[in-house]
Amino acid sequence: MQEFVFTNPTKLIFGRGVANQVGRETARYGKRVLLVSGKSSAKKSGLYNDVMRSLRAADVSVTEQPGVLPNPRLATCLEGIELCRENGIEVVLGIGGGSVLDSAKAIAAGACYNGSLWDFFEKKAVIKRALPVVTIVTMAATGSEYNRITVIKNEERHAKAGLWNENLFPKVSLVDPELTFSVSPLYTAYGGVDIISHVLERYINGQPTSIVQLRFKEALMRSVMEAVEQAQATPMNYDARSTLLWAGSLACSSIFDTGLSSSDIPAHIIDTEAAGFSDHAHGAGLAVILPAVMRYYVDRFPYTTARFATEVLGLVREEPEVDMALKGIDAFRKWLRRIGCPVTMQALGIGANLFAEIASRVDRNEEGPDREDTLAILNLYRE
Repeated sequence: MQEFVFTNPTKLIFGRGVANQVGRETARYGKRVLLVSGKSSAKKSGLYNDVMRSLRAADVSVTEQPGVLPNPRLATCLEGIELCRENGIEVVLGIGGGSVLDSAKAIAAGACYNGSLWDFFEKKAVIKRALPVVTIVTMAATGSEYNRITVIKNEERHAKAGLWNENLFPKVSLVDPELTFSVSPLYTAYGGVDIISHVLERYINGQPTSIVQLRFKEALMRSVMEAVEQAQATPMNYDARSTLLWAGSLACSSIFDTGLSSSDIPAHIIDTEAAGFSDHAHGAGLAVILPAVMRYYVDRFPYTTARFATEVLGLVREEPEVDMALKGIDAFRKWLRRIGCPVTMQALGIGANLFAEIASRVDRNEEGPDREDTLAILNLYRE
């Protein structure tokens, strides 16, 4: 293990009813708040009323920006930035899933910058500061409530891009498993796949690792698979929902890779580019692309892929390493199909006519696979 310094500056408050603390926690950072939310689920669940009541009690004034869509749009973020400037906003509060939280972070950064928000995503500028962000998460998936990442879609360019910056860590995140009871079985599956992918991509890439990190990742992935099935069967299973939320926060917090070399995340990069041409859920795209990445690189990383088969999926080791790895990939795809995920590009609504453009865009990303590798990965589970 290499030398490291681990810091996560986000204060995470976990448990039943913690959303009622939002007024007090938000007021620590300012009295004028932009409330960013999705379409209507927060109002239907009663969360919106609880949040507004808590904010009023803390003497916080609220400007609202509802209507954030899945695969959050640049245009929505630009509207939020204008609202911040027009209303002297001091804090951005996001209540919802990963798309809402990502939008809140992007707005917070853009409100402190005089140029175009998209400059950050094209690496033409670096975020120097951002408004404080507070979050209430309502879906276990991206881990945006506990990390420094935002991902935004530019519809005009058919582009979706991610951004990492220390200023994007939320100041406070309120995490209540009961707020995820209403998440549908399908989106419970998509969220679980996203969580697994955050860990699995770095698990299988062959980087030297410590046994602590290896087993830490295996335990989390196994726990998420179990919890997805439990939550699908019994949506109000508090323990299962708790497992998914805490696992989601941890998986993308960088704690799993502390002291390790930086590593590739090809499935995430490929799906990010593919999502520029489709509105599929991120977890749905990963369900197709992640097994394809595992299959394409199986000869390069047979040990960890075979270990995933035995230590996570529980298969009995009876075959040579590569054969065991292939057996594990097949079993993983069967599990994904069983929980309701698509397992082919065709099922995502992305035709082979788009593969070349997606591959070219991935190739331009210095952290992604090259064009030929991406084409091969996309064609593995084409239809």
